[in-house]
Formats: sequence, structure tokens, C-alpha cells
Amino acid sequence: MTKKILIVIVIAVVLPLAYFYFQFQPSPNPQFGLSFSTSHAQYLGFDWKEMYLDMLNDLRPKKLRLMAYWELIEPKQGQFDFQTMDEMVIEAGKRDIDVILAIGRKLPRWPECHQPAWYAGLTEEQQRQGQLTMIEQVVSHFRQFDAIKIWQVENEPLFEFGKACPKIEAGLVREEIAIIKKSDSRPVLLSDSGEQGNWAQTVRLGADIFGSTMYRTVYSERWGYYKYPLPAWFFRIKAGWLRKFTGIEKVIGVELQAEPWFVKEIFQTELTDQFALMNPKIFEANVNYAKKAGFEENYLWGVEWWYWLAKEKNDWGMWNQAKQLLAE
Repeated sequence: MTKKILIVIVIAVVLPLAYFYFQFQPSPNPQFGLSFSTSHAQYLGFDWKEMYLDMLNDLRPKKLRLMAYWELIEPKQGQFDFQTMDEMVIEAGKRDIDVILAIGRKLPRWPECHQPAWYAGLTEEQQRQGQLTMIEQVVSHFRQFDAIKIWQVENEPLFEFGKACPKIEAGLVREEIAIIKKSDSRPVLLSDSGEQGNWAQTVRLGADIFGSTMYRTVYSERWGYYKYPLPAWFFRIKAGWLRKFTGIEKVIGVELQAEPWFVKEIFQTELTDQFALMNPKIFEANVNYAKKAGFEENYLWGVEWWYWLAKEKNDWGMWNQAKQLLAE
């Protein structure tokens, strides 16, 4: 290969990357919020409300992502129970916290798909209609709360991940979004894997806002634990490309890793192994990485684990690190 050909190849690669890099202007003052799961709080052995109020009162987040798990809000078909979610949104509203409410079948936290038990006994068409009815009922109920600023529809709907949790069919996602937009004017957020997802395909389902996950150390059966070898500017280039080709203006970090990637149950994982995967030093590095990526909002993933460390292991390192960050 001649030197001239090599130079042409380098220019052909570098110039487009540089173009997309400058299409996305990073936020000079990114904000950080929290994601909270009632079911994960209970899995760790806590009263969800006690953990939730401790989180609000001590960490004082200004932004929060909450999950309306289908199996909890419609345990029996046609019988909706919004009491727990109401309490959460009301408490957030008292503190002027902006809420992203995630709704749908595929929502954050294992096993990723959160349909109720009765869903399995339905035909495919009944399942589809049941899901759309749930979306309609949830939006109709929660649109009364001013604290909710954004509707998140599904979680990584086109990214297959989780236990018996396939992708959500694109047409169904579009129908869900249409139901929301018919009922309420607040923006719709769609999310995808930051490292592996096809962002444009997801956005074109009808998103007003795009949310990227951001995980640094993950696990695969083939490779074991590994760290993504991606510089922060990878996200900036990807966001610039997204803006150029889809017209989406707002791109946020919807899930920033701040807990270990667990392969076994947390109670079966040695604490030393947990700290090898996540600790205040790694937490700080992940936050700095997110700041370099430049999203204007970033939602931290792992507050339930920090609380477990603090209450069960008397280790407040992660909790206090987050508290300091949220106070900035």
C-alpha cells in the first residue's frame, strides 16, 4: 500500500468521524439523577418506601427515573393498582424532582420483561391488546402529575436482553407511542444500548428524546468480565450521527453504571468481588467518562446497591460519593 493511498484512507475515515463529533456539542454542566426500582429494593430485603424516602431526603436528587412495572400495577387482568406509584410520584413532586416514568412490558431491572403472570395464558393478539390497554390506563392515570416530565416507552425495545425477553415488535412500540401522544403532550423517550444498539432505528419509532445506556464493565459467557475499550468520544460521535440523520435534538444518558454487573445473586457474590467491579474510585471514573461524553443528563444505576452496602455492610462509600456528586 502506497503512502498516498494510506493518507486517502485515513482522511476518508477521520473526516466523517470529526464531522459527527462536532455535530454534538457536549453539555458544559451535565446533571446527574437516579433510577429507582421498588422490586429491587424489596429483593435486597428492604421496605421500598423506607429506602425511597431515605434516598430522596439524604441524596436529594433533582432528577429521577421510576419504573411502572406491569406485574405490579395490573396483578389481575383489568384490575389496576397505582397506589405505590402514586406515592412515589407524589413524594417526588413535593421536592420538585423531575420524573421520567418508564412504562411498558420491557423495563429496567432483571428479568427485563415485567409482564404479569396472567399474560402467559393469552393469545398473541390478546397479549398485544392487553399491553396497549395497560399503556392507555397508565398514561390516563399519571398525566395528572406535574412531576412527570417525560414518558419512557419500554427499555431498549429493539435490543434483545433478559430472561425470556425478546425485542418489542416495532409496530407495537409505535402504537404505544401513538396512545401516549393522543393523551398527553409531554415528550416520549426511547432508549437503546449505548455500546451495541442501533440508535437511529430506535429513534425512528417516534422518540422525542433518546436515552443511551452507558456500561463500562460487563460480562459475557464467552469472554467473562471485560471493559468496553471505547473512548468517551465514541458516544459524542454516535450522538452527532444521530442528530444529523434523525433530527433528534436531545440525547441523554439514561443509565450510567454505578453498581457491579452481577452474574450470580448478590447474596452469593463475595463482597471483595463486588468491590473489585465497583467502588468509589471506579464510580468517579465512570462519572468523569460520562462528563466527557457530554450528555446533558445522566441517570445513575445502582442506588439500591449503595443502600444495601450502607445498611447491611456499614459501608457508606458509594452512598456518600453519590451524595457529593448530586450536591454539585
